[in-house]
Amino acid sequence: MKSIFHLCFYFSFFTSLFFSCKTESQNPNQRIFTDYVSRTVSISIENEDLLGKKRWSGSGFLISKDGFVLTCAHVIGNYQKKLVVRLGGNGKRYLGKVISSDFKKDISLVALETDDTFNFFDLNEKGKAERGQTYYSISSPLGLEESFTSGIVSDPVRVGVDSIVSEISFLQVNQSILPGSSGAALFDVRGNLIGMAQFQLKNSEYNQQGVGFAILPKYLSEFLSSVSLTKFSKEEIQRGIVEVPTITDFLVQNLNLPTREGVLISYLVEKSPAEVSGLKRYDLIVEINGKKIRSNEELNSFFKEVAHSERLQIKVIRNRSEKVLYINP
Repeated sequence: MKSIFHLCFYFSFFTSLFFSCKTESQNPNQRIFTDYVSRTVSISIENEDLLGKKRWSGSGFLISKDGFVLTCAHVIGNYQKKLVVRLGGNGKRYLGKVISSDFKKDISLVALETDDTFNFFDLNEKGKAERGQTYYSISSPLGLEESFTSGIVSDPVRVGVDSIVSEISFLQVNQSILPGSSGAALFDVRGNLIGMAQFQLKNSEYNQQGVGFAILPKYLSEFLSSVSLTKFSKEEIQRGIVEVPTITDFLVQNLNLPTREGVLISYLVEKSPAEVSGLKRYDLIVEINGKKIRSNEELNSFFKEVAHSERLQIKVIRNRSEKVLYINP
């Protein structure tokens, strides 16, 4: 009888231990963090050095497999150098550069300088928040990378929060947006993006927690629709042409260029009008539509004045021979 009692006791003990461990291992919040942390980043604008201690001044999230990141424009400001971006999960660091910014709507697009592929949040899923639903976020509040938080959606479409652009609506949440968390993705339990953390309102008369607000996905999509998802800025691209900043003596000698006047093509955007026209890397552009092009400045001035619908006649020097090609709109 005693042995049966002991057997029942140990059976009950190990059964309860097994199920408690199983429950702990299946913690849904831990699963959510593990599934989505690799889609998030921390951002530093201290310097271009990848190594060493960093102060993570903002957050962001990946929106494509080839390394495009969205964050708030105020995180970066007018910083001109390359950013250091830390990937969530494995902590790997990359250099990134700003492709485009909309300071009115506080959105910036950053491209990571790498050929690696990434997990990302899909803006096309059109995640729509509901009042009272739980949201999740992984960010760097006060520089503490990979901080995992959750909260409740207070109002999915709050209008009139921003006095400057009063017509724009925001996602209101019950948690404050601390410094360093701006630019972080807010997503639901299925990983649908429902907003990008932006700012908080706080009554200065009281020492209390602020009310958090996030940019809605529709504004992020509108911003992206006006930007070419290429790792070159609008200033660097003209019909798909990326030019060499300066023609040096080294380039003249090694590429056998007949002159330093003109614009040397560094890169052609894949499937762009310039590539389709037959232009090649290291072609030297010397004339467009009969107008002499002696420098990058003259090329940029020309493209600012010419209509996007205009067909272009491009004269280039290739292997010391002149060629005429046409770029169609």
